[in-house]
Amino acid sequence: MMLDQAINASGTVHDRLTARTVAILFFCAFFMLIEGLDLAAMPLAVPRVSAQWGQPPSAFALSLSAVLIGIGLASVLLAPLGERFGRKRMIVWTGMLAAGATFGTATADNVSAFVVWRLLTGIGLGACLPNVTASVAHIAPVHMRARILAIVNTAIPVGSVMAALIVAPVVRIGNWQALFVIAGLLTLIAIAGLVILMPSHQQAIPSSSTTTKRQPSASPLFELFLPAHRIKTLLLLGLATTNTFLIYMMINWLPTLLPRGGMPVDTAARLSGLFQFGGIVGGFFFAYQLDRGRAVGTFVGGYLCAAAGLIGIAVTAYSGTLWALLLLAIGVGISGAHIAITIFGMIFYPQHLLSSFVGLSIAVTRSGAICGPLAGGWLVAHVAGVGGFMLAALIPVALCIAWVLIIGRAERTGIMALPTITKENCDRA
Repeated sequence: MMLDQAINASGTVHDRLTARTVAILFFCAFFMLIEGLDLAAMPLAVPRVSAQWGQPPSAFALSLSAVLIGIGLASVLLAPLGERFGRKRMIVWTGMLAAGATFGTATADNVSAFVVWRLLTGIGLGACLPNVTASVAHIAPVHMRARILAIVNTAIPVGSVMAALIVAPVVRIGNWQALFVIAGLLTLIAIAGLVILMPSHQQAIPSSSTTTKRQPSASPLFELFLPAHRIKTLLLLGLATTNTFLIYMMINWLPTLLPRGGMPVDTAARLSGLFQFGGIVGGFFFAYQLDRGRAVGTFVGGYLCAAAGLIGIAVTAYSGTLWALLLLAIGVGISGAHIAITIFGMIFYPQHLLSSFVGLSIAVTRSGAICGPLAGGWLVAHVAGVGGFMLAALIPVALCIAWVLIIGRAERTGIMALPTITKENCDRA
């Protein structure tokens, strides 16, 4: 039987989407949407909480970082437990932790309480979401897997946009605490949906489910660095970390940088969103190409598109329409690749390593998420204008292209086999 195909209620598999499978995928995407909403809720709440408590916004810096720290730690330490205890159990247990901590955030009455509750929220999300992603890869029909994963992953930015849209009316009706109450309730709804729909078959993945020989004492996380997987793990983490560095550098500094090039401040705030919108468009395009085994060329083409956009802004005077198109092109290449990289990586691993790989990737790439804004801040302070910033961003873009070409070379030489995603060979997992 083909483990890469969708599972029905009895635990058997098939190559088409059933109503039950679609419903499970919906609630998995719902989890991702909640993550985006939750992560955006705290920054949106800070101005209101700081005014209410008479604290400067800088006092909440650790609160904002605590959830990311929790996600990073849990992604690598707890997420792999899904392979031992079952992904469904891990999603339910850790999702309940995230929901409880989110409700707890609404009860916080001092900064220290915020830090504790946000750290616990991050631990719950960091352990839960890699198992959600691995479950999606497991049940999605193989010929649609990349596109389905892209749809599910784009729910995160959708959740962030949703948070921005609801914050004003929610605060008017209630207060900032209502943001976290809503996020907690939505998490419970997602858990209930998966408890009802996800088959009990989605439990621990036995070693017999893969043709890769495992060391009896090797944990899934350790196995990622055994000789059979070490090179591809290092290459994929290098690509993911560099891209994460790049995307967080752009996201954090575009609204500040663009007005220096002549763009009105309000316009810069709106047009910066084109970078993320380009990511959604690019993510679907990347996924479509991945489903057809065109990984390396697609990633190189995407990064070249981003490079063209960066150069275009660097060498042209401000023009609203032109810069909007160039920002969209940059987003297609960089943000689109960000959505697709995890999908790209998952095709290299057997089922019993998926949660571990996703968790490790989330944890390691946090270094890029931290260093990118710091590097962007240095560039804004020491490099003259928009043009210098954009040209400097070409360096990590070139490094991403180098990573992809090395992966392609490793695939051609047999060091890192890239499976062709077809129905005929999907039983390799």
